[in-house]
Amino acid sequence: MFRRVAPLSLPHTLIAALSVASLAACVRGAPDDAHRSASTPSGARASAGAAAPPDAVPPSAPPPAVRRLDASRQGSGVLLADLDGRRVAYVADEDGSLVRVIDVEAERELSSFAPGGAPSTMVMLPDGRLVVAVRDAGQLLVLRGGGTATSRLVVDTRIDVPAEPVGLALSPDDGTLVATSGWGRTVTVLDAHTFTRKAEHAVAREPRAVVISADGKRAFVSHAVGQSLDVLPLDGGKPGKPLNLGGTEEIFGRGGMPESQGRVACQGFALAKTETGRVFAPHVLVFPGEPEVSSGYGGGDEGRESEVFHVPVIDEDSATIVGESRTLRAGLAGTARCALPRAAVTGRAGLFVTCLGEDSVVLLDSDAINPHDVRVKQWSVPAGPTAIALDEERDRAIVWSQFAHALTTIAIGEGGDGATPPFALSSLTLVREHEDAKVERGRVLFHATTDTRISSDGRACASCHPDGRDDTLVWSSPKGPRQTPILAGRLDGAAPFGWNGDAPDASLHVVQTVKRLGGTGLEGEDKEALMAYVRAMRAPPGKVGRAAPDAIERGLAIYQSEQAGCASCHGAGGDMPDGAQHDVRSRAGADTQAKFDTPSLKLVGGSAPYFHDGRYPDLKTLLVKSDGKMGRTKHLSPSDLADLEAYLETL
Repeated sequence: MFRRVAPLSLPHTLIAALSVASLAACVRGAPDDAHRSASTPSGARASAGAAAPPDAVPPSAPPPAVRRLDASRQGSGVLLADLDGRRVAYVADEDGSLVRVIDVEAERELSSFAPGGAPSTMVMLPDGRLVVAVRDAGQLLVLRGGGTATSRLVVDTRIDVPAEPVGLALSPDDGTLVATSGWGRTVTVLDAHTFTRKAEHAVAREPRAVVISADGKRAFVSHAVGQSLDVLPLDGGKPGKPLNLGGTEEIFGRGGMPESQGRVACQGFALAKTETGRVFAPHVLVFPGEPEVSSGYGGGDEGRESEVFHVPVIDEDSATIVGESRTLRAGLAGTARCALPRAAVTGRAGLFVTCLGEDSVVLLDSDAINPHDVRVKQWSVPAGPTAIALDEERDRAIVWSQFAHALTTIAIGEGGDGATPPFALSSLTLVREHEDAKVERGRVLFHATTDTRISSDGRACASCHPDGRDDTLVWSSPKGPRQTPILAGRLDGAAPFGWNGDAPDASLHVVQTVKRLGGTGLEGEDKEALMAYVRAMRAPPGKVGRAAPDAIERGLAIYQSEQAGCASCHGAGGDMPDGAQHDVRSRAGADTQAKFDTPSLKLVGGSAPYFHDGRYPDLKTLLVKSDGKMGRTKHLSPSDLADLEAYLETL
């Protein structure tokens, strides 16, 4: 059921009180005018980027008239269009592995389509066809048909792309389609008419959102982890050096004198742009603490907030960060919290950003030098807002809340001078065929940024483990520097837990972690729910590299050989460590112990950097520099090392 959300307590000079205008009844049973595909229709595959003939469809009613809204060129989990004269929302429902078609005015579901995996992002072509990124299938699907009872969605074309497509964008002339592959660490550039491959760029870990410049010559790509913002040519040229989104925080030190201190960037799930050439990159800036200073976790013990919301501005013409937007000014009243930004879009009113954890949508001044300094409005929405689309013709925004399975309409209103009238809010909660209440409760807790039982400074579990993975950061802790491990899909067979192996089970490790974060602790059903969600989290696709099968087979033989000695500690398949602690001569200056637990190697190819203190930036460096400390690789030739690395990337 839909849960009512209490209005936010915000300064009256910024936001008037909330009023709930209407709340649609929860959908029960089958959607009206709907069909639900039991399996993925057999479409034509464009595995090498070539277009293929469409599916054969029985003759029926005339094709629907689909008119997209301009904002649909930016990929989103919710898209708006006019379908045969009515306003509809296309929703990428990852949990249900469905593309849902919702009549926004009637607040009812028209149809749903099963793409054969979890849809992450969509864009709409000018002829009304829908491009859907199916993240766990490694495919883009081109769907046609609109999505009514008389014109169902069917597969027109399938396009194979690297692992986990999660971001899409169309160029302003609709001629180029760009897709980001998170786990595959790739950006693919396609001809949007023929779907042939024009270019492919290898990039840093976890590329997510993408927008394209007004001239159609370059794409800007953000990353869920790390500090880089890629600026990629769309004509196949060589990319330039990525932009560094790390920032500077201005704080008042002792004696009231201003001090500037650096921070690193993370949580870059979203991008947005204006027609005037400004690109916005909402993320958080992190202070993980000094590596040689013992602390709870991060810099909180050193008098600094560990994570703060930040929106640097990029000038798309010069492909540079506007200098002033790098700086955070602590203590401004209008500053937005938004510790887990997940989606963004710009419109006449400004920059809209959805925030997990506090379950809100924040409107920022897109003309400000540093937009995060000037919060105009903020709305409460159901749990887990992961996508947003603007309907500026009707002065409203449509928000998809994945956790609550709710589609919410909010009235944007006019002005931003403190005299804003109350807005109307209505939500449609969609039926889930399979729902585990305990897991769903755990997911909300995992992303909670206002629960003092978990942390004292607003950090959520997802702050360090975005998507249940890792943030690539090394945090100061009471026992020394500690690199964040991946959680999703890695708990089975990995006991004991913690880099020193001091927690026999994952539940105890969570207790220890929460204590270090300054939280008061979770007990009872909520603790059980959190652990149930952690165990149920969707694991990454697995294989990272694209090595030939014979190279991988040779790498397996090397891995399992007595000479290399890898399997003796990590198990024959890399996912069954010996459960023992070893001194591998890796003790750092702040470490209180010399022995470290043998970690699972599952998903190791996508979890750089390596070792407890992140000292090795990639697998190749790890294999070369750790020789004799854990296993032996010095005797291997360069080709053998490459084969071993290729095998590890398949785990």
